[in-house]
Amino acid sequence: MRRVAFAFIGLLLVAACGGGGSGGASNNSGTPQKGGTATIALESELRTLDPLDSSLLVEREVFYNMYDALFTIDPSLKIKAGLVKTWDVSDPLNYKFTLQTGVKYHDGTAFNAASVKANIERYKTAANSRRKSDLSSVSSVEVVDDTHANFHLSKPNATLLATLVDRAGMMLSMDAFVKGGANFSLAPMGAGSGPFQFVEWKRNDHLTLKKNPSYWQAGLPYLDGLTYRAIPDVNAILAALKTGDIDIARTIGAKDVAGVKSDSSLIYRDTSAIGFNGFELNTGAPPFNDPAKRKAVAMAVDRYAVLKDINFNIGVVAYGPIPPSSWAFDSSEKVFDHADAQKAKSTATGFTFTFKTTSDPVNQQAAQLLQSELAQAGITMQIQTEEFATYVQECANHQFQACNVNWSGRIDPDGNMYAWWHTGGDFNDSVYSNSQVDAWLEDARTNADQGKRKQDYDNAQKQIVQDSPYVFTTFGVSAQISDTKIHNFTLYPDLMIRMAEVWKG
Repeated sequence: MRRVAFAFIGLLLVAACGGGGSGGASNNSGTPQKGGTATIALESELRTLDPLDSSLLVEREVFYNMYDALFTIDPSLKIKAGLVKTWDVSDPLNYKFTLQTGVKYHDGTAFNAASVKANIERYKTAANSRRKSDLSSVSSVEVVDDTHANFHLSKPNATLLATLVDRAGMMLSMDAFVKGGANFSLAPMGAGSGPFQFVEWKRNDHLTLKKNPSYWQAGLPYLDGLTYRAIPDVNAILAALKTGDIDIARTIGAKDVAGVKSDSSLIYRDTSAIGFNGFELNTGAPPFNDPAKRKAVAMAVDRYAVLKDINFNIGVVAYGPIPPSSWAFDSSEKVFDHADAQKAKSTATGFTFTFKTTSDPVNQQAAQLLQSELAQAGITMQIQTEEFATYVQECANHQFQACNVNWSGRIDPDGNMYAWWHTGGDFNDSVYSNSQVDAWLEDARTNADQGKRKQDYDNAQKQIVQDSPYVFTTFGVSAQISDTKIHNFTLYPDLMIRMAEVWKG
């Protein structure tokens, strides 16, 4: 989907809550060894290698190993220095950034304040950019000198630094962009400054990165290269892991988690994730331009059955977009808790809609479960299975009635809400619009008081859930699933597999 590279159950495939477990040791100790390559499974093929119009989780995963962002995070989600070395945000309308020195892009050109300005302007103005919502508060970037850039804001934005951790903050060589021309998004030669650099991408086969020998973080990376393979079937991912064809995966079938944990040749660890799972309803077209029909679907879905029958009771039920790991989580919000087929019938019944999904066996099982649940409320759900690229494009272009979409999550709750449900948001595939929700989300962005921001998010979440442009089902986890040759793997709640410090031995 726009947000996640695998459909409906997505994160649920590895869902577990709490400390997690492992078939072997976590392999986070020992003397790092240099050399070797690692092969990583992707749950789907990528669409683009340009952060500007990227929309898939699997793309972000590759980006974090090719491109550096202005800021980074640690595993506790604390914002840390990235290409920005130090920062002064005491003036809420003028952010002063001091940049790292001596950083070069893979093509040899220098990273500097002029490059920052060019990247931000490109993200803000390109016709196909999906970063516009992220950067809407930035009115201009001032180049003070090579190592100092000032961001001038049109209004305060409490979320900006968190936003610049992700794609909106990823810096690319503009020389490489120009040289790449129309083919840039498929072959961004020399464009990044990250630990690994692009070599080749052969669709439906592999994507190869090689070590950046001049990486500005001394001594990294340890590996000579990375190979990514798109494997859209979770059963095939596990088989490839067991045979050694891949070294690392993010997802497997929930039914297989216990077996992996008990396998001494494999490692399984997890931590609570920051995203959400479910499916979206198109409010701009029949039948879901009728709020009653959306609400009837939300009432009829048995989230606990999804948890039990699809996730083998691994995970937690979701009632909205903000997960329990967030400071903005509202434990009292349970607008739709247990399924109520009779109440759904009294709200709206006797209508038919089409649910788009992919051929992945877990997605098919989940769709069939939903179909049977809705039938009990007199609602007919037709399952339409599509090739992944078609499915992604049609859902992003509002060519759907219901579409299974997950979100990998962002470190600030704004990232789980604004682009999704603010009128005109970059990820608002449901075409949802509510002026009161807009006002709450806008206030939460501009307010520095976390208590007031939480109240805004509480209010917005309740209204969004009641309006039902999206039916939330579960929260999952971020997991490491690998063979025991993988060492020093750090688990992050945002699902991203960062490879700069990983070594193989």
